[in-house]
Amino acid sequence: MIERILYEPDEKKDWGLEIDNQYKAIFTRNIGLFTEEEQAKIKQSTVAIAGVGGVGGLAAERMIRLGVGRLKITDSGDLEDSNLNRQYAASMLNLGRNKAEVVYENIKDINPHAEVIHSNSGIKSEKDAMLFVSDSDIIIDVMDFGLFRESILLQRAAREKGIHYLFSTAIGFGAITVVFDPDGITLEEYNKLPVDVDVNDPENLYVPMERIVPIIPKYVKNITIVEDVIAGRIPVPTTSIGAGLSAIQAVSEAINVIIDRDFPKAPYFTYFDLVDRQMVVGSII
Repeated sequence: MIERILYEPDEKKDWGLEIDNQYKAIFTRNIGLFTEEEQAKIKQSTVAIAGVGGVGGLAAERMIRLGVGRLKITDSGDLEDSNLNRQYAASMLNLGRNKAEVVYENIKDINPHAEVIHSNSGIKSEKDAMLFVSDSDIIIDVMDFGLFRESILLQRAAREKGIHYLFSTAIGFGAITVVFDPDGITLEEYNKLPVDVDVNDPENLYVPMERIVPIIPKYVKNITIVEDVIAGRIPVPTTSIGAGLSAIQAVSEAINVIIDRDFPKAPYFTYFDLVDRQMVVGSII
């Protein structure tokens, strides 16, 4: 049985205000798209990613390559055959190993100035959520579909700490991302649930389809596929295209939060689809 690791810090790195010559050399191509002041904010930031599968693994790698100073990742799942079609760092050599551990090994040497903290615990409890949110600047929730309880625990912890929380998920060849201001609409309200819902009773966590999939791609001809996924009868059909787009959306919005750029906030969502060629900023209300 694998020991449940709550907190596994990397070797402590200096990620303060100063930017040395090596950091400048690594991220010099960012300047012009970010100002030096914005790059310094990215270096000073702590980003926490819950779930490092198809979306989260790539999001972690993109964050490190943007120059984030401190990254926290957690996932309790192990790699399996069905992950090979889309998940960053998944390979035949890694099957059966914890996802967070594998992603950590693949990103820890990209930016020597970053501190990477990994955990195989996932978000199982309110305590896990509070520990994960602690000392973070932005929470990215890309856990497996249907983990409504865990997501609500995570966003509640983020609200309590005054931290932005976002979720992103692939929908076919597209993706949807929603950013929650700690003083704005709650995830419970977004999901059409009572704010004080008891998350420990699964019967309380029914989320209407129009909140989960506010836009159904035109190429999904059989709506029962969507209904079967939401009901848990079949796994979510997904490819590296939708997962990759979802990861990029999540990272882009997280950076917008960090450097104080404008971005849509819940109840607004941002939806892209590369087959339908749609870009929508819509609202669930």
